[in-house]
This record gives sequence, C-alpha cells and structure tokens, in this order.
Amino acid sequence: MAPLRPRWNPMSALGLEQIYSLSLYWKSQEYSTYSLKLPMDQVSSLFGQSRTGLGWLEHHAMAWVPEAISSDSYVVDLGPRGVQEVQEGLQRFKELELDGHEVSRHNFHLPTLEAQLEQACHEVHRGRGFVILRGLDPQQYSVEDNLMIYLGIAAYIGDQRGFQDKKGNMLTHITASKDWKTPPELRHGIHTTKGLSWHCDIGVDILALHVRSLAEHGGDTFIASSLTIVKELEALYPHVIQALQEAAWPIQISGNPIPRYILAPLLHMDPENNHIILSVDPGRLGVHPSTTRTDGTSPIPPLTPTQLETLRILNQVASKYRLRLDTKAGDIVFLNNFAHLHARDAYSDPGQGQGRHLVRLYLRNAALAHPVPESMRVPWEAAFGPRNGEGRYPVAPALEYTAPRYTAGSAAFPLDDNDDVNGDGTA
Repeated sequence: MAPLRPRWNPMSALGLEQIYSLSLYWKSQEYSTYSLKLPMDQVSSLFGQSRTGLGWLEHHAMAWVPEAISSDSYVVDLGPRGVQEVQEGLQRFKELELDGHEVSRHNFHLPTLEAQLEQACHEVHRGRGFVILRGLDPQQYSVEDNLMIYLGIAAYIGDQRGFQDKKGNMLTHITASKDWKTPPELRHGIHTTKGLSWHCDIGVDILALHVRSLAEHGGDTFIASSLTIVKELEALYPHVIQALQEAAWPIQISGNPIPRYILAPLLHMDPENNHIILSVDPGRLGVHPSTTRTDGTSPIPPLTPTQLETLRILNQVASKYRLRLDTKAGDIVFLNNFAHLHARDAYSDPGQGQGRHLVRLYLRNAALAHPVPESMRVPWEAAFGPRNGEGRYPVAPALEYTAPRYTAGSAAFPLDDNDDVNGDGTA
C-alpha cells in the first residue's frame, strides 16, 4: 500500500474544533480527507503482531483513571498563612534587587511552606503526576509581582527552567488578547480561542501553568494519564505500542539543521526505573504547509497509514480517560509532561475585561527527573541544553501580535519565522 500524502490547507492547520471526536485524527481537518477509519479487525493488518509485558504498570501511582480522582485530592490550598508567607518571601526577594532569572528557592524563602511544596514536588515526580496550588489572587499583585511569585514557587518544584523558543523566551503567555489586530487564523493555536488536540510539550519534563484569569465559557484543560493509555493499548492494541516505539516518526525541529526533522520514537518504556515517556505533539509530526515546496514536495516525509492509524487510536484512548482540571484564577498547575497528555476545548471570553490568560513555564528537577533516552534528546536539549544568556521573561503579552510564518507545534521550539524550512534559501 503506497504511503498517502495529506492535502494541506494552510489556513486550517490548527483547526481542531472536534477534539474528542473518535472518528477523526489528531489534526482533524487535515487528516479528515483520509478513509482510514477501518474496523479494528482490519487495522491489525497494518501492523505487526506484538505484545509487551506491562504488569509493572498495574499499581503505578501515575496510572490513574478519572473516576477515581476528586478535585480536592490534587488541589493544595496554601491557606491564609501560606499566602502571607508568599507575600513575605516576595518582599524579601525584592529587597535583594535581583532580576527574574535569579529567582531560586535559596532567595525566595518559604520556610513554612517548604515542606508542603516538597510534598507537591514528590507528587508530581513520583505520585499521581500533577498538583494544583491554590489560594493566591492574581488581582492583588502587579504583573511583575505575579511573575516573581510564580517563579519563586516554581523553584520548589523544578530547579531548572527551559527555553521555549530560539528567541530566548523562558515563559509564554497563553491567551487571545483583545488588543491584537492580527486575525485568529494567522496566529499560533495557543493564541486563539480554538481547542487544542491531545499533545504534550515535546522535550519538556514538567509543564507549569499559572492561571491569571479564566474564559467566560469553555477553555477547560483536560489531562490523561499516559500510563493508563499505554495499559489500555497493551491490552487491546499492542501493535500501537510497537508502532509508537519505532524510531520512525518524523518530528520537525527548529534552527535550520539539515535535515529539517529527526526520526525518533514517541514512546520509551523503562521498567527498571518504573517509568515511561510518551512524547507526542501532532503539530510537529510529518509534513506541514510550511515545509511543502511550490512543486508539492517536502523535505519532511509524510506520516504513513500505520502512523495515522496509531494516532487515531491514541487519540481515542486519551479521550476515554480524560480528566477535566478544576482550575480557578490564581491556580498554579504542575504537570508531569512526560507522563501525561493534555488538551483544551474551545472557549469564549467576556465582551469586556480580561479573558482567558495562562502563563507557561518549562521545568526540570535535576534530582528527581528520569534520564531522557538518547533517541528523544534532541527536542529536550533545545529546551534544557547548554544556552547563551539567561533568557527573557516578558511580564505581559505583547501589545501587538506579529503573525508567525509557521504555526506548527504546540510545544517548545516549533518552526520559527527565520527557519529555512526548504533547505534551499526559500522559506
């Protein structure tokens, strides 16, 4: 069977309105032209037959199911005394007259909260894999103070912060600002009110989100345990596990390397360390409008029918086990990104006032993080590898939005404006 080549519509590259539809693929509008919705007894013919022994996942803390999770079990309330201690820590840090990149747990002292935050850190790395810290009201602080508080608390979860793009940004404002004149269809997906399909931020250990404000309707964040997903795949679709582990997935990378992609697995299992990594961002897999030349060819290979079917099944199982995070303004979410997928539904903002606004950080805890396998290190090193400079910390969204040339990818280091994606000097 010859590999199929998607027909791309650049203006709908992030049209993901039907996130949870079980009949569509991850990038729904792009892949809906295919007729790969095969009965499962025919799907097996696309794959080799394989089964793996995953008994070690049976009682893993991160292999949770949504019906067993209540919101009060993952929310850590700082309480009035904790909020006061954060304010005191902020004041002491400001007296040091240091910059944002210098914030650490050693100069943002939280003596009473320290034990509570260390427990939260352990929960993220060795427990269920996610926590929400609650109690702070962002309306009570300036944008600068909100950022310092966020960085100070985050330092107790991860001692390393990762770059989010080649420009050196260490954080990203996820919002659809009313001040922006650029049409939504010309923005990156995270800067629109559209939904985002199941993905993780490729190459990132811990995903942190500070909820500055919420949408009027929708905009919920959903997560799904990668370990639970893998357990179901092992039981029902072991061929999908085999496909995910093959170093044959074309992942777009930034920075004008040659070639413009790497071939890597999306799933790594390490039973000796009781750990798995599932690293999937559909916006960075296979060809994209930005990497297609005028003659219709691309330096990046398309996904095969087997890979497309793999993503469809993965999306189906993730939707089955989705958990809606009960977030409130001021919450700080910490998510083990290698052990969870996440998604967002579409939303609408109020006509007046601030709309949905989250601030994203990438974190790593050197003491608790598992080693990243060599086959998956390229995107990880882009975020956490050697760097020049201390990075940029914009305290607020840009007043003007510059339309990116490329909108592929949901995570760190998607294609950038100055990337020579065709490798011939013609971007």
